[in-house]
Amino acid sequence: MIGGVGGSGTRVFAESLLHAGVRSSSDLNKASDHLGSTLLFKRREILDDIRSGRFERSWSLLEKAFHGGGRPTGDEKSFLKSLASQPRMHHKVRWLKKRCRALFRAMRAESDGSRWFVKEPNLHVIAPAVFEIRDNVRMVMVVRHGVDMAFSGNQQQLQLWGPVILDEPDLPIDPVSSLRYWCRVHRQIMDLARTQPDHVRILSFDQLCRDPESVLGSLFDFVGVECSERLLEASSRGVRPPNSMDRRHHEDLSVFSSTDLEFVDEFMERIESTTESVKS
Repeated sequence: MIGGVGGSGTRVFAESLLHAGVRSSSDLNKASDHLGSTLLFKRREILDDIRSGRFERSWSLLEKAFHGGGRPTGDEKSFLKSLASQPRMHHKVRWLKKRCRALFRAMRAESDGSRWFVKEPNLHVIAPAVFEIRDNVRMVMVVRHGVDMAFSGNQQQLQLWGPVILDEPDLPIDPVSSLRYWCRVHRQIMDLARTQPDHVRILSFDQLCRDPESVLGSLFDFVGVECSERLLEASSRGVRPPNSMDRRHHEDLSVFSSTDLEFVDEFMERIESTTESVKS
């Protein structure tokens, strides 16, 4: 799994795995997000499914789509169609139904037992639940500096998950709330990495832009891919530092909690130092 707060640079990591010969789905957008996963998991009700023990149903459907070789059962068809029957925040019914049909096609496709990956930024929300039911899954969490992210125009995750994760139904969608959300998410991921050190790796997009060899080397090491010079070169070509990098230096940071600002700096330093130590 590859996930991250929206706009964290997950696309480059997905493309690097494709260069390495790890397969994904055909139902992808330009950012290489697996849109079937959006249908299955990008919904607040998935948290109810996790609490009630129904989560494995959704994850099993994802596995069935990637493995192929089997038609969906009547119950599976009904469940997927129910997920596509009502509009959601950010997604219309017509779009959701296209994802549903793509999952059906993938299930019926020729069986394929090779390794695969799924990239969808919201996957970090369900990662703890995945590890509860599977021991053969790994998670790459891609991060960008939280204060840069707080000023991003991409606040879809804050809109969808922020009121639930921060327990504030009327949460304002602004940079302060965005940074609070970022800190909560990354505290949870850091805790998950402590309990699942062999299954979770946190990698910095900012560091990737400065030193692609270290970060891509860590990525390939984590997924068990031989890191050749040709692979590094092909993957590095997709690394383009965005104009928004380091935008925090031009913003008023006095609106933020000092606790949140300190956490971001400490977190980024720790993650990037860990990647450097893996290289050495």
